[in-house]
Amino acid sequence: MDGVIADTEAFHVAAEQQTCLDYGIAIEPGLWEGFKGRTAPDIFNHLIETYGDPKLYRADDLIDHKTSVFVDSLSEKLVPIEGVIEFLRWARANHRHMSLVTSSNKRVQSFVTDTLGITDLFDTIVTGDDVSRGKPHPEPYRTALDRLGINDMRSIVIEDSKSGIASGFAAGCDVLAVTTSHAREQLVSANPTYIAETYLKARSQLGGRLDTHHRQLRRTSVDLWF
Repeated sequence: MDGVIADTEAFHVAAEQQTCLDYGIAIEPGLWEGFKGRTAPDIFNHLIETYGDPKLYRADDLIDHKTSVFVDSLSEKLVPIEGVIEFLRWARANHRHMSLVTSSNKRVQSFVTDTLGITDLFDTIVTGDDVSRGKPHPEPYRTALDRLGINDMRSIVIEDSKSGIASGFAAGCDVLAVTTSHAREQLVSANPTYIAETYLKARSQLGGRLDTHHRQLRRTSVDLWF
């Protein structure tokens, strides 16, 4: 969701840094690049153990504070990634199932998807609250697959970070990388199945995959799951 559907990555970083400042935790700004795609518990437990005092801070308190800062800062500034709303509606019309898998918590997810008017497009939504191990672990995507009974070999994950790409591959899916948050050169090193700079190009690539599957379906009568 963050960086794939909505242009929110900078707001997450600012809210996390503000939370650390508000709680008196010394921080290193350069750290946050490596946190993209990770759940808030992962991030704040790491920060508490590394830079704070585990006896003084609770990750849940910091997460609640960060969520409030994040939502307040985005109240009138939430912007979808260019072309993504049209892409989502095309994908909904052309795929049997569509799920949202995000490292953000339920409150953030609801705020983003409800504000953009896209919540009802998804058959199931998995948030950071639903898993014990976030990306790059496969649990987030496996949870979505298991909920819908979908064959991972016929599923595509759309991601914008190396940790997300690793999570999708580990769950057994193909991965389409979009260069919405990272440069193409950075994502190529993660060897995604597909890579696209825009959602128009992403649609073209997935449309080609659909055509291939439909030809195979006519030949083999294999059930097709997305």
